[in-house]
Amino acid sequence: MTASPWVIVPVGMLIGVLVGMVGTSGAIIIPVLVFVFGLSQLRAQGTALFIAMMPIWIVPVVPYMRAGNVQWKLGILLAAGVAVGSYFGARWVQHIPVVAVRRLFAVVLAVVAVRMFLQR
Repeated sequence: MTASPWVIVPVGMLIGVLVGMVGTSGAIIIPVLVFVFGLSQLRAQGTALFIAMMPIWIVPVVPYMRAGNVQWKLGILLAAGVAVGSYFGARWVQHIPVVAVRRLFAVVLAVVAVRMFLQR
């Protein structure tokens, strides 16, 4: 890890704001909750965040850990920033019209998808 904790934590906070606002950790489950189960955008995001807080992610981390593919210090510092930022993002999003939240969610997914598609 070459970046300073003074850079990593604020980046984590920005990521956390997005996670709190559009539930990016549930990029797949949120559309399922909305379109398959009929939840509102905010209820789907809240439910996806609830699912994400369960310790289920320990299971898929094990193979990555065994292969040496976990950056522990980076992960801990980003998680600290995400924890703080997502709290504020989750509070702010409660005051934004749902249609704007859904559009922001779609834009975030589209930008990430295009970036990943174009990356070599």
